[in-house]
Amino acid sequence: MPSSLFGILNNARAGMAAQQLQLEVASHNLANANTEGYSRQRVELSARRPLFMPEGMLGTGVGVMDISRSRDALLDRQVRSSTSDLMGDQMRFNLLSEVETSFGEPGGSGLGATLDAFYSAWSDLANDPTGIGTRTVLVQRGQLLTEHLQHVSSGLDTVRTTAINQLSADATRANQLLGEVARLNREIVAAQSAGNSAPDLGDQRDRALDALSGLLDIEVHPQPRGDVNVTVGGISVVDGVSAESLSVSAGAGTWSIQTDAGFALTAPGGTVGAALRVLHDDLPAFRTALDDLARGIAETVNAAHSGGTSPNGATGLDFFDVSGGLANVTAGTLSLDAAILADADNVAAGTADGGGGYQPGANDVALAIAGLRTTGSAGYLAGGTAGEAYRGLVAQVGLAVSGASTDVAAGETLRTAALQRRESLVGVSTDEELVSVIQFQAAYAASARIVNVVDEMLQTLLSIA
Repeated sequence: MPSSLFGILNNARAGMAAQQLQLEVASHNLANANTEGYSRQRVELSARRPLFMPEGMLGTGVGVMDISRSRDALLDRQVRSSTSDLMGDQMRFNLLSEVETSFGEPGGSGLGATLDAFYSAWSDLANDPTGIGTRTVLVQRGQLLTEHLQHVSSGLDTVRTTAINQLSADATRANQLLGEVARLNREIVAAQSAGNSAPDLGDQRDRALDALSGLLDIEVHPQPRGDVNVTVGGISVVDGVSAESLSVSAGAGTWSIQTDAGFALTAPGGTVGAALRVLHDDLPAFRTALDDLARGIAETVNAAHSGGTSPNGATGLDFFDVSGGLANVTAGTLSLDAAILADADNVAAGTADGGGGYQPGANDVALAIAGLRTTGSAGYLAGGTAGEAYRGLVAQVGLAVSGASTDVAAGETLRTAALQRRESLVGVSTDEELVSVIQFQAAYAASARIVNVVDEMLQTLLSIA
């Protein structure tokens, strides 16, 4: 059967419909050129199945196969991985910076200056061992030292609370995003099962996954039906249309993130992993060093002071209260002995005389304690001085903050590069879209011209009849 005019008209109609759809999609792209997370869409066209004619196969026009979006799973993976690293590094840097601030170093108001002033007060007492004023100042300096240790310890507690609260908030936010991904999975599967593409729903899901990657180091596994599964460290958190609910579990000084099924996320990454790292690694190390410093100060000062005799005739008194046992002393609980607080004349500057009584002018105890500023001691100070132990702790905190800052800078560079690579693929170029609009308009006009030609041919045919 030879070709017909109506076949030509049908081809033109299909061409006009295809170009109209392409113009509609182009207008959608232009409208969302500045929409965050939007992926450029395009109409996938294909020649229709031809007719087999005696003259050969005859084309039947163009058909719309799909409306696709520009997306690349590898680029998405790179963006999400770099986002997880950067957000985690940023979280750790923020928390460690709070720790650093609580020390107040460097400066004259830090714990180092307070510790130095404490030892200086003992030097002053050694120079004036009978002066009540020097004893009063010494007790005040001792109180300031314990208060400053308590302040730093409280700062660590505050950071710990902040990290725990952040962990809880992140788990709540992660649950919202996991539920959103599961819901969008359901809608996308329903749309594709009905033969409809869902590029805008896919963008919504990718935005949720991008946000989730800042909280957790996720792996996304596309499925044939159009949905995605999500895992964290090999543990499933989204399976098709079902999402796990994450919760914070705490016990014996440890925290973990667990799923409904009872699986703990051992390597969660993102801000969740950073909060856990600070809680489990950074803060315990700082606290151990700070508590050992407090115990070391109490241990060395008490060892010397208990061998002296005060103006009140008291001997064997501790300067710091260790009645609960030295091992149980912490920076947050260290205080002066009650007898010292009650009466500054219970402070011993020297040892007793030959008869075991108070020896006015004796200053060997005060000199020994003042010498602790430069003389190392065994025990909790591990052969060093309290000042060295403190400077080591400050350096430890400073190195941690510096390392986290370096990680943030490197992470920002990597994430920016990953975002730029992805944006070059998924982003809308208004210049390119406008060029396409002109092409689609010309193609539509050409198909419309075919319709006019066919109409003229039909009129000619009818006039012959």
